[in-house]
Amino acid sequence: MTRNYNLIPYIPKEEEKVQTECRKILPQHPAEISATCTRVNVMEGARNEARELGLPSAPVEWIKVHDDPFRPQPRLHRDNGQGMTTTVGRVREDNALPNGVKYLLVSHNTRMGAAAGAVLVAEYLVVKGYIG
Repeated sequence: MTRNYNLIPYIPKEEEKVQTECRKILPQHPAEISATCTRVNVMEGARNEARELGLPSAPVEWIKVHDDPFRPQPRLHRDNGQGMTTTVGRVREDNALPNGVKYLLVSHNTRMGAAAGAVLVAEYLVVKGYIG
């Protein structure tokens, strides 16, 4: 099996999705959203109601923010919270947009973004009584 360790600098429609989804989640927030999304092969790479409910797949922290400007790094942070924690760093003002904010994040897309995320949703639905 050939592995591609290349950084993919463009993911079709991903940047637009980040901008529109953020607006849906935070409709009253004054900041505009400007995003650059890349995909990096790393070889495995709010209130925590799910943790409060004792769901086995729930991370202790959903989001971990670093002050260190050299963080996050995919190989160092992809497995935070067993791959279920999103790690954020380099939070700073974006002078290109009024009230703009820039940041970098690492999220393990084959865990939180895929199978383990689906398991967590299923665990939640069972505990809440939506499925049996």
